[in-house]
Amino acid sequence: MITVLILGAILVAGLARAVTGFGFALLAVPLLGLQMPLPQAVALTILLQVAMFPRDIAASWRHLDRGYLMRLLVGALPAIPLGQIALLTIPPDQARLALAALVVVAIAMRAAPARVAGLIGRAPAPLAGAIAGLMAGLAAMPGPPVVLHALARPLSPDQVRATLVMFFGILSIISLPALIHGGAADRSTILLAVSSLPALIAADWAGRWVARRLRSSVFRQLASGLLLFSACIAAYPILV
Repeated sequence: MITVLILGAILVAGLARAVTGFGFALLAVPLLGLQMPLPQAVALTILLQVAMFPRDIAASWRHLDRGYLMRLLVGALPAIPLGQIALLTIPPDQARLALAALVVVAIAMRAAPARVAGLIGRAPAPLAGAIAGLMAGLAAMPGPPVVLHALARPLSPDQVRATLVMFFGILSIISLPALIHGGAADRSTILLAVSSLPALIAADWAGRWVARRLRSSVFRQLASGLLLFSACIAAYPILV
């Protein structure tokens, strides 16, 4: 049954996603996990992102950097099963801590002189995609590597948002069959996704309205802040 807290989690995460192009799973999974088992929270998050994909295509296609997206996917897709294999030998908590440290270092680099800050953006896009794919399979955290790379490139906020939304939407579609096969995306979770989809659509509309009015510098500050928050979320349960 849908509750006010579930709707609130979807609204907050949906706003972040519409404004920055990422952060939906980052915010929704821990908040939904307070109301339901974690596998169901993950499945609900994936189902909602898949359901939004047709709208994302319509809203993002004009701004999408299709060449950049394809280069990210070329690196990410083959790396996901490699990350799942690595999960057998590398504890996910250690991977999350390493990713949190990477985020902090990379954001510090963005504040450094241009010659240093530009190193992230000059890295090959397939490499950023491959790191994201590895982290998706190993620790279910594909976002930070790709977000950091996109923010460091000479892209407009609209291009960053559109490319990130499409990248994570495609990863969600790829993840869905395994969730269905494993039983996490069962009938009750699908019905919950259907009933909560209007809230996500409303948050998406409101977030895109806000995003159109943000200056590029403010957008990048918000995105960097959300990335730092992701690092804290990744590290907090392990360090306390």
